[in-house]
Amino acid sequence: MCFFLCLGGNSTTWMNTAVLVTCIRNFRRNRGPVSGILKGYVGLSTAIFTDLCAALFAYDPAKFLIMLAVIPFAVCLTAIVFLRETPPAATIEEEKEESKYFNIFNAVAVIVAVYLMAYGFIPNPSHAISLAFSVILLVLLASPLAAPVHAFIKSWTLNRFKNQADVERQIQEPLLIEEKAQEEIQEKPAEESASAVVEQPQAVEEEKAAVEVKRRPVIGEDHTIFEAMQTVDFWVLFVSFLCGVGTGLAVMNNMGQIGLALGYADVSLFISMTSIWGFFGRIVSGSVSEYYIK
Repeated sequence: MCFFLCLGGNSTTWMNTAVLVTCIRNFRRNRGPVSGILKGYVGLSTAIFTDLCAALFAYDPAKFLIMLAVIPFAVCLTAIVFLRETPPAATIEEEKEESKYFNIFNAVAVIVAVYLMAYGFIPNPSHAISLAFSVILLVLLASPLAAPVHAFIKSWTLNRFKNQADVERQIQEPLLIEEKAQEEIQEKPAEESASAVVEQPQAVEEEKAAVEVKRRPVIGEDHTIFEAMQTVDFWVLFVSFLCGVGTGLAVMNNMGQIGLALGYADVSLFISMTSIWGFFGRIVSGSVSEYYIK
């Protein structure tokens, strides 16, 4: 039993970490919104599963457990194909385009949260209303896929137009490159013989200086685990996570008992509201932190 509890308690951690680290590397100029969106959806997932279970399965525990076992596994198995590092934005235009997409993601996420909150206040919804709610919710959850599709189509279209408009230059370029290469080959021996004597001592001195001066990596650079453990920031984060991680989950697990103790027959609304407001806090904290970092 301890083995299964350990497996279940740590199964989602690694996928979440892989996605977060990869996205932070890919979008270095928008790290706050990225972490806010990812952590926000993780918090919102509780409300999504709770409301979907209520709408489709009428709180059937067996079907709810099957849904929890199958859907996250299918999503992770599909997403792992697309999880890879890409070159970060290199120009101001690319950074602005990234920020625009993340603003769209934030807007969609807020719409999903408000939509879930509104459904939670409907008293005894009929089967038709529950089915319509589920379909609209799935469409909203899938709508962020339009952003990468739009970016891919835009990039593909620009490259195609550029290739079509540059046909003549492509025909002439090899001749110019060949001519230039021949000139460089003729000039290279003379330059090398003149500078070889000067460059060799300089290279030796630079190598010695590089060996002698070994600085510690600063915040924002890659650290090994031993380098990280030598910093105060690591231990501050370690202690805060050790004390804080799991407290929200413990409160959410006890929310049913709290609701029943207060006299409420249906306590799913409390769980959804906790998840939704936790989502808003994560979205706001990510955007605010990125603003002050910039």
